[in-house]
Amino acid sequence: MRAGLAAAAVAGACLTAVPAAPASAATQKVMIQNGAFRDYKLCASPNDELVWLKPVNANDPYCEWKQWGGSSQFTLYNPAKDEVMAYTGGNEGSVVMENPGTSPLGQNGELWSWGGEENWGAMALQSFWDSGQNVDAKSPGDWDVPRTDPVHTRGWRHGYQRELTWNAVPLH
Repeated sequence: MRAGLAAAAVAGACLTAVPAAPASAATQKVMIQNGAFRDYKLCASPNDELVWLKPVNANDPYCEWKQWGGSSQFTLYNPAKDEVMAYTGGNEGSVVMENPGTSPLGQNGELWSWGGEENWGAMALQSFWDSGQNVDAKSPGDWDVPRTDPVHTRGWRHGYQRELTWNAVPLH
């Protein structure tokens, strides 16, 4: 009986590391919309492992996400790509798509958290591995335009912050 209970405990622990398919099926899809450039959203690339910005009005299944977990620790899963969004490390590190459980940074590299809501109505999308790194929509070298290169992170203290904030907007 003890062996059976131990096996059940190990199985239960394994199931909590990566959400099971039935739980993910019940999770509503969201669009991750930027707080500064409200006409832009996060999208996985169908062609490579990078994350890009696309206009909100673009009808693209690669721009639909499922948030697995609560606001302080969650995974962003892209059903069209069948991968999760991950942080690669360092200031201005790339944000990439990868198979769950494959991050060189360990599980925390695939986890994110929402910061507190700012007065403009959006929250920082922070790497759980390094909460000082936030998903950045700002074009490198230009404060007033969204990026046209792959998405990276940036520290909150390094310049303007509005483009480091996002909202998860439910999709119907």
